Amino acid sequence: MIVTLFCITIFAIYNKYNNYDLKNFNSLKLEPQIEEFLTIKDFQIQKNLIHFRLENNDDNSQFIRTYNLRDGKLSTEIKIK
Repeated sequence: MIVTLFCITIFAIYNKYNNYDLKNFNSLKLEPQIEEFLTIKDFQIQKNLIHFRLENNDDNSQFIRTYNLRDGKLSTEIKIK
């Protein structure tokens, strides 16, 4: 019984500190890249996604683009205004 509880405790500690969900990275190449006529107004990171609020300098339209942090590929794009 004690050995079983000890094994469960070790397993729980191992899973808590051994998080391979996101590895540390120094750079991320976005595909497609953010165009030069767009300005980044805000960004937010949630789990394995990064959300950018972008504004078009030409017509003041706004977008939210979501990229995957693992591979940098565009997940969604929503036009706000």
